[in-house]
Amino acid sequence: MAAVVREDVRWEAPPDVERESRRDGRRGGPRDVLLAVRTAAGQVRPNPPTTVIGPIEAQAARTPDAPALLLAGGAVVRYRELNASANRLARALTARGARPGAVVGLGELRQPGLLLTALLAVVKSGAAYLPLDPADAPGRRERLLAENAPVCVLGEGVPGALADLAADGELATDPPRALTPQHLLCVGYGPGGRPAAVRLTHGEADRRVRELQAAHPLGPGDRVLQLGLPLWEFLWPLRTGAAVVLADPQRPGDVAGLVRERGVTALRVAPGALPGG
Repeated sequence: MAAVVREDVRWEAPPDVERESRRDGRRGGPRDVLLAVRTAAGQVRPNPPTTVIGPIEAQAARTPDAPALLLAGGAVVRYRELNASANRLARALTARGARPGAVVGLGELRQPGLLLTALLAVVKSGAAYLPLDPADAPGRRERLLAENAPVCVLGEGVPGALADLAADGELATDPPRALTPQHLLCVGYGPGGRPAAVRLTHGEADRRVRELQAAHPLGPGDRVLQLGLPLWEFLWPLRTGAAVVLADPQRPGDVAGLVRERGVTALRVAPGALPGG
C-alpha cells in the first residue's frame, strides 16, 4: 500500500468560489481533499500552493495529544511534544543564521526520532536542509559543503557538526519566518561521480503531497511506515494527523514484525529498500 497523506489546507476560498473536492468515507466519516476551486464563472483554478511546514503546525495545534511518532520499544511522541522540541531547536538554529535562503546540513543522528525532530526544526527555521551521508566517498562530502555553504551541520560523522545543539532555554512556540512556497525545502544529490544538485521548493513538495493524498488519503488513526524514501517525505503523514512509525535500527530486516507490533496501516517503500528487494 502506498503511504500518502490527507492535507489540511490553510487557504480560504473567496466568496465567489465553489470548492471541488473528493470525498473519502473510510474510518470516521467523509474527508474533503481540496484539489482545485471553481469560480462563479465556471473557471477551475488550482488550489494555491503553501509551505510544507504550515499545515504540520496547524495539525499539531488541532490534535496536540495524538501520537506523532511511534519509536522502537513502544515509546510514543505526541504532536505537542514533537512540535515543541522542533520549535526550540529551530530557534537555536535561527540564532546561528538559519533562515529562508540559507542551508543547514543534516548528518547522522543517534536515533531516528532525533533526525525527524532536526528535520522539522530546519524547516521551521525557514532554511533548506542538505542531507550528508558519513559513508560518502572521499571528497564528495567536502564538495557538497563547499557548494552549499551551510550555516551549520546537525548530527555526527561530519567534521564540525553539532551532535547536540543546546535548545532547552528556547521558546516552545512556533517561530516566525518569512517563508514562501518559492523558497527551497531541500538540496539533494544523486549517487556517485560529480554530484548534480536537485533543488526542491516548498511549493513543489506541496504539489506532490496533494496529488498523492488525493489518490490515497491518510488521516488520524493511520500509522505510516516509510522505508528508503527522501527525508522530506516523512513530513507528509504529519500534515494529516497520522503517526509516523520509525524502524528499529536494531532490527533492520524485520519489517513484517514491525508492521504487526505497531499496527501499521500504510507502508510506503522505495524500490530495493526491503530485504531481498
